[in-house]
Amino acid sequence: MLTVRKANAEDADRVADLLKAKYSFATVAEARTAFAYERAYHHFRVAEDSERILGLISWQPQGTTKHGVAEVTRFAVLQDAPNQTAIKEQLFDATIAEAELYYESRGTKLRKIFSMIHADSKHLQNFFANKGMHQEAVLKDHYHFGQDELVFSMFLG
Repeated sequence: MLTVRKANAEDADRVADLLKAKYSFATVAEARTAFAYERAYHHFRVAEDSERILGLISWQPQGTTKHGVAEVTRFAVLQDAPNQTAIKEQLFDATIAEAELYYESRGTKLRKIFSMIHADSKHLQNFFANKGMHQEAVLKDHYHFGQDELVFSMFLG
């Protein structure tokens, strides 16, 4: 059975393994350090079965809360995870729900969500498009030379 929950400090080793597998971290130690740092500023959720963490997502508010904008900052599912689309769905939906509660608790509404993804990440482009997000921009050589990032976004409500 798949469970989606908030990530905690005790997840650091398992999350670091996933981050190393899906992002450009040189070592698991570097990924663990990034997770520890990002947990202070980002809201992380993990999807797990009885054996391991299969996926993760993180988000953070952008601007002030009155702007109602949130950015999905990390989104990864293990390559060998069963039913990857269902995992992505649960993680994404949990993130939207959490962000909506975050903004409502501060007297405003989540108005827009966006994410930057690698241009060669076709599966994530398709997933975001199926969720109603649209490509807004191409950021040339954004994080790495020769690797463009695409900005996908969606207005809510």
